[in-house]
Amino acid sequence: MPKRTKTEWLKWYQERTGCKDLELYPDEQVFFHPEFGFITYFIHDDILELHHMCGNGKKWQKVLIQIMKDYGLSKLRAFTKRNPEAWMRKYGGHIRGYYMEAKLEEIKE
Repeated sequence: MPKRTKTEWLKWYQERTGCKDLELYPDEQVFFHPEFGFITYFIHDDILELHHMCGNGKKWQKVLIQIMKDYGLSKLRAFTKRNPEAWMRKYGGHIRGYYMEAKLEEIKE
């Protein structure tokens, strides 16, 4: 993907998702990379909650797995309005309503 500024990535994300204003939780973390996009996440109990992901999902998947390992977490929960089944096929895990949840050992690398 081409390099983009934060503003350009946010515009790209808005065009594809319809999300005009990212409302973040007070303890939510944001990772940004000019080539890969951004992710926002927070830790709730023993679960890494992926709130927003934009850009190169495969690159961010590796970052999320490392965060899980660093914090000793065993589950990732990701929310999508688009197509949860496609997320499950691509990343592994199982569907819980609109959430894709995966134990660390279920995540495809």
